[in-house]
Amino acid sequence: MKPLERQKIIVDMVHHHDVVQVSDISRVCQVSEMTIYRDVQKLEQEGRVQKTSRGITALVPEQTGSDTCAYCQKPAGDRLSVQLVYNNRSQEKACCGHCALLRFDEKSDEVVQMIGRDFLLDTTINVRQGVFVMNSSLPLFCCSPQTLIFQRQEEARKFAAGFGGSLMNYDEAVQFVKQDMGCSCQSSHT
Repeated sequence: MKPLERQKIIVDMVHHHDVVQVSDISRVCQVSEMTIYRDVQKLEQEGRVQKTSRGITALVPEQTGSDTCAYCQKPAGDRLSVQLVYNNRSQEKACCGHCALLRFDEKSDEVVQMIGRDFLLDTTINVRQGVFVMNSSLPLFCCSPQTLIFQRQEEARKFAAGFGGSLMNYDEAVQFVKQDMGCSCQSSHT
């Protein structure tokens, strides 16, 4: 199989699944994992996929104004930001997990993926599979209730032991933020 054929298969697989493992791609293409890694590297350089700690995910080009939170209009360029990817392949940024959850609640039928950073490890994660620490005492001066995202429960639990806060899964965090009466960001959302 030629490199362009494999790369098309890789792109197709990541568009049909949130996360695809290199071993799965290797089996489908019937080539070594090292060959797939080289293909993925090429696709990353082209901005078509992203390699994360969980596997390979789709990456779509950012839209104009992507450094502004889609919910509260604050700057959304730091490591707390979350990308929301829509079924039409467009995307928006939220300045933090709090605004991302509220924006998801507004557009849940259209969102296919939410990509964020683990608060401690600074690795890319699928936010829907994250563990959330709500209302920790660490002053980050973003939106309230403060929402921090972790990849693993163990790190979230240790963080909450030191800085306080409640641990929640994705669905619990969405409900918690909704019940907290929306956003205290001092800006109106779109």
